Amino acid sequence: MVVAINQPCYLPWRGHFALMKTSDVFVFYDDVQFTSNTSRSFFARVQLKTAAGRRWLTVPVRKSGKFGQRIDAVAIAEDGRWRARHAAAIREAFRGAPFAAAVEPALEALSGRAWERLAELTITTTGLVAGLLGIRRETLRSSALDIGGAGSERVLAICRALGATRYVSGLGGLDYLDHEAFDAAGVAVEYMDYDLSPYPQLHGAFEPYVTALDTLANLGPDAGAHVNARTVPWREMLARRAATAGRA
Repeated sequence: MVVAINQPCYLPWRGHFALMKTSDVFVFYDDVQFTSNTSRSFFARVQLKTAAGRRWLTVPVRKSGKFGQRIDAVAIAEDGRWRARHAAAIREAFRGAPFAAAVEPALEALSGRAWERLAELTITTTGLVAGLLGIRRETLRSSALDIGGAGSERVLAICRALGATRYVSGLGGLDYLDHEAFDAAGVAVEYMDYDLSPYPQLHGAFEPYVTALDTLANLGPDAGAHVNARTVPWREMLARRAATAGRA
């Protein structure tokens, strides 16, 4: 049983779906603290490649007086206009793409209703895009699991509750996971080694980190074949990072 856990993100890049693809059960980590740090957070924003270069699309959320709120508690500042603006920007970016119509189900879901909570929007649309990519996995929300704790201890508790024998993590886990504790519990930790191979893409030089909608619009039925990663045991990944730091 392979478990992966990641915070819900807005129309995320293909690496997010590669992580989902490696798992048997994917947990949306929706009850941890929301951060609006614009240099790091993708909870409410995503990059879109356009004819004028990369552009950020950001969901307006209510932050005033809400410091420390959980992701699942974040309310969208719904004005009835941002959804249409985002959908229009995406359609314009993909105008001329061979499979532009492939993203329409996601855009219709995005713009077709008012969204009260950010997590509701991101989890629903991520699941829809995963289906368009041919990725169908069991998904859960951490907020529904009733498992306490924090940090590495809580991640391990979730894995044990779900019967995991392997836990696959994004690279951020290198900074906080207690790998020996996972080993002692019989849960092998592996890290994502993302496939960033280029595919035919509009608007100049290839950009790997834009929304996965870009993959769908440009590749259509072949998009899922370009959402991949290999996984690397934690000791190997730590050795890689140490070697990289040594060369810096």
